[in-house]
Amino acid sequence: MAHRSGPDDPDNVVALSRFRAQLSRGSRARRTDDLFAAGDPDKAIKALPPDEFFYVISELGFPDALEVLAHGTADQVQVALDFAVWDRDQISLERTDEWLGALVEAEPDTVARWVKGLDIELLALLLRKRARIYDLSLEEPPDEAEGMLWPTPDRLFVVELLGDDEQSRVTGRLLECLYRSDQNYVRRVLVGARAELDAELEELAYRWRSGRMADLGFIDFYEALEVYQELDPAVVRLGDEPAPPVRPRGETETETATDSLRLPRALAARLRGKAPFARGMAGVSNPDELAELHFALVALSNHVLSADRVIPGDEQAVTAVLERLAATLDLAVEFLGRGSEELVVKAVRNVPLTQLFRVGVSLVGKLRRLGVALQKETPFAKLPRAFHLFELEDTEVLTAVTRLRPMFPRRLETPPASGERPFAQLADVALVTAALERAGAVVALLHGLGVRPEPIADLDDPALVDAGVLARTILVARLSGDPAGPLRPLTTAVVEKFKKRFKDREQARAAVREVLPTAPGSAAEAVADRWSDSLVPLEPVLMAKSGRRR
Repeated sequence: MAHRSGPDDPDNVVALSRFRAQLSRGSRARRTDDLFAAGDPDKAIKALPPDEFFYVISELGFPDALEVLAHGTADQVQVALDFAVWDRDQISLERTDEWLGALVEAEPDTVARWVKGLDIELLALLLRKRARIYDLSLEEPPDEAEGMLWPTPDRLFVVELLGDDEQSRVTGRLLECLYRSDQNYVRRVLVGARAELDAELEELAYRWRSGRMADLGFIDFYEALEVYQELDPAVVRLGDEPAPPVRPRGETETETATDSLRLPRALAARLRGKAPFARGMAGVSNPDELAELHFALVALSNHVLSADRVIPGDEQAVTAVLERLAATLDLAVEFLGRGSEELVVKAVRNVPLTQLFRVGVSLVGKLRRLGVALQKETPFAKLPRAFHLFELEDTEVLTAVTRLRPMFPRRLETPPASGERPFAQLADVALVTAALERAGAVVALLHGLGVRPEPIADLDDPALVDAGVLARTILVARLSGDPAGPLRPLTTAVVEKFKKRFKDREQARAAVREVLPTAPGSAAEAVADRWSDSLVPLEPVLMAKSGRRR
């Protein structure tokens, strides 16, 4: 490009308008009213890519989605079932009941067309799980059957419909539709279903399903984990050329490629905002490059969902994972952009999206490793698992940051809030880094005060003790004139003596600073001040008689 325009460049109005229009189109594509407002709704629905068709159905939910489902093609229904009825490598009977119950509400010819488009192994497996099949040329059905007996119209089989009344009705309706459409086909299915084993059918059906899912970007779990492989963010360089294309060869028409590659709904709204990645995409003016970015973003999204083993039909989980993906990209773009809008655009345009995502993953991964070390590699790690060394605020930070996919604890926001959210900016990394430094200072200060794990393990109920209790216990003893020594429960006399002497927080802070010399502004000073403030009024300490807190 001779001229590299940014989002605020007046010459970029057309490109930016096209970008926003595409985002808007992506967010509207799943709205049923838009589909039925088209000149030919049947054609509009049939034109949806199979995965998009599933998302339309999923977002509407049954029975509202029946009107859309009725227009679906066999390929669309097959992929929808690929998304909906599998739980990892096994069929989910609960989800199967929901979808089969919806499918059989269509016209018999439509039901038969859909079902004949399914993998025959999947159809046979579903029948085996919902019925017992008796070939009358070989055997008779039992006199006292568990389920309702349904003789086939050709009088060659009797099918015992299993499950409750609704499940039996659905299975029977399915077979009726198939018999009305193609008796030879359904006979072959019934013969095959009797002859095969559930495990073999499920393995074959899953193999076919995996191939289709891979075509949509939902690759093998272990292969997908590569998106979480950390790298050194400092070695990532912003080149001068666009990232290598990932679109299959042959997709050269920008509009066709863009229309067929839907941005995930969870990302579309975020990309209309002012976050770093959105600003970077908005600054890409070349239509072909923008289409390539769309393709790469969809592919990355599906890889991350695969790596997190998220079922595509679980909309809540999909949304959560893709929000974290978007936040991770924002974090990486901010890091590489270094405060320059030109570099922000360059990061999005020229760094492969998978590598960009890995930059964000790596920035957060360093925090996770530090958090795990604080939990498992300190002198107190040998204590019983019931004992939680860290105080509540440190525990919340460590819990959030040591998850498999680390999260930002909202306690560190201003003002503090409850819960967690994805890391989205470098300021989040800085806040958690400082919090982890304070947690590390807790360990160092306790150890410096003479606290050792062995006496703690001997307490009556160590689960009720944390670093604050231990620190206050030993500080009260020191400030009351007891000689320095190992941790010992306090007597009532020592506690009363301390309370009479220290009635002001600033007085307590000054005394604690003499006992715990710390560098001004350090994490250790922050911890020392926290403990000082809990001395007046005095919060729980270890008392002598029971070894419990008072």
